[in-house]
Amino acid sequence: MHFLYKLSLIIVLFFAPLTSMAQSFLNKQVSIDAKRRPVGEVLKTIGRQGGFYFSYNSDLIQDDSLVSISVQQKSVKQILNILFDKNFEYAETQTHIIIQPSSAMFWYATGYVKDDLTGENIAYASVYEKTQFVSTLTNELGYFRLRLKDRNKPAVISVSKSWYTDTAVIINASYRQDVRVGIKPKNFELDTFVITKKNGVEGNWLSRMFLSSRQRMQGMNLGKFFADKPYQTSLIPGVGTHGKMSGQAVNHFSFNLLGGYSGGLNGFEMAGVFNILKTDVRGAEVAGVFNIAGGRVSGLQIAGVYNHVLKASEGWQFAGIANFVNNSLTGLQVAGAYNHVWGKTVGIQGSGIANMAKDTVIGTQIAGTVNLANNHVHGAQIAGTANFAKGDIEGTQIAGTVNLANGDMDGVQVAGMANVTRKTMKGTQVSPFMNYAKHVKGVQIGLVNVADTSSGVSIGFFNFILKGYHKISISSNEVTNLHVAGKFGNRNLYTILSFGANIGNNAEAYTFGYGWGGQIKLNKRLSVNPEITLNQLYLGDWQFVNGLGRIDMAFNYKFNKFLTAFAGPSYSFSYIDQTVFPAGYRSDLPYKGTIHSQHDTYVSSWLGWTFGISVF
Repeated sequence: MHFLYKLSLIIVLFFAPLTSMAQSFLNKQVSIDAKRRPVGEVLKTIGRQGGFYFSYNSDLIQDDSLVSISVQQKSVKQILNILFDKNFEYAETQTHIIIQPSSAMFWYATGYVKDDLTGENIAYASVYEKTQFVSTLTNELGYFRLRLKDRNKPAVISVSKSWYTDTAVIINASYRQDVRVGIKPKNFELDTFVITKKNGVEGNWLSRMFLSSRQRMQGMNLGKFFADKPYQTSLIPGVGTHGKMSGQAVNHFSFNLLGGYSGGLNGFEMAGVFNILKTDVRGAEVAGVFNIAGGRVSGLQIAGVYNHVLKASEGWQFAGIANFVNNSLTGLQVAGAYNHVWGKTVGIQGSGIANMAKDTVIGTQIAGTVNLANNHVHGAQIAGTANFAKGDIEGTQIAGTVNLANGDMDGVQVAGMANVTRKTMKGTQVSPFMNYAKHVKGVQIGLVNVADTSSGVSIGFFNFILKGYHKISISSNEVTNLHVAGKFGNRNLYTILSFGANIGNNAEAYTFGYGWGGQIKLNKRLSVNPEITLNQLYLGDWQFVNGLGRIDMAFNYKFNKFLTAFAGPSYSFSYIDQTVFPAGYRSDLPYKGTIHSQHDTYVSSWLGWTFGISVF
């Protein structure tokens, strides 16, 4: 009952002795003739004739409602009954007639809910009337009191309780009626029954903070009953147009001043703080802090902090901090910090810090720090620090530090530090430091490239293929009579690290080189290895830059798995900056060439030779 009604009753009781001595205002005879006039104006006219004032709640009687009435010398009570069809009661004070809701407008069904098998009273069972959309919960003793609106029609009282079968009884309209309702436990197969910790939106940790235990209990009891409603307005859950039944209303429009709790949405919803919906969202919901949907979302969620969908999302999520989807995402997630999808992601995840997809990603993940996919990626991962995919990747990984593909990689990996593919890499890995793939069928470009096996190409300072081409060669050529080189990679392309020394005959010379080579097999034992190396030539003084380049074409004969002999021609070219040679060091090269006196340098080229053996 409204505050005004309570105040009116107090006034009535206080002035009752006075009013008993005067003629009743309700019995005074008045006349009125009004056609389509505001009801407030009609009441003022009656009051002026009777010498009193009306007091009423404007929520019950709207002053601007138009009425038509024409009566002569009727009592005030008779006229009021004509105007309001006996829907109100009237109390008198010394100066006023107070218009109040008639107690006959409402009636109550009361009683107990019991277990049919044990006879025990059942606490916290939901008792409701679907047509009138009113409900209550039984108390600790199983007692309920349900207020009903229409005394002229029988009511269908339904009872629902978790673990019990829904039950309904029909009762005739009355001022008050006691009901005994027995409900039966559900017959569960215990060997296949699984108890889950979470139970819909009511089990969400954030929902529990804003929904009372009675609201959560009612929501679980009435899990399958929902009614389509055109609109909802509320202050907080349970205080609004649908009262205790707000959790069972699927609204087309909903406005929640602070927060709302409803059954679902098929339209638009807005809240100053939060929206909590038990089932699906079809449309758009906007909240200042958070949105939680217990079903599927087909549309848009916008929140200042947090969005959470307990099933699948087919739409867009925008949040200041985080977005969560407990099932699959088909659409877009944009968050200031974090996005998380427990199922398959088809679309885009974009966040300031991290994205997590617990299943396959078909689309793009973009994060300021890290992207994680717990299964395959068909698309792109782009992160400021790192990308991780537990399954295969068909697409692109770009990271400021490291990329990891735990399965196969068919695409491009680009990282500021390292790329790792745990299985086959069919595309390209580019990193200034290190690349690793178990099997390379593409291209690796980096300072260090590592693989177990390779049928592709590794381009870097050091390429090591565990089951590839790695040999140590010992040879002699026209510049250095002892030359040692390590060759690492595969037969398509390997890198060469070499050291040479010319010892004896008072003509020392040393070379330090790096190069590339490949092997062309002619038959089981014969092959040819074209190689190019660039060397620093040391002739007794480090301050001079003496360059030596060589192109070798060595023919190999393989004796067995570990020993190969080779020999072949070479073409050399040199750039000699040094003009003074310390005693004991070589001062000339074969076919010295042309001197550029302006710069005191020699540029030479000549045909040479090489022969030696390779092991491993």
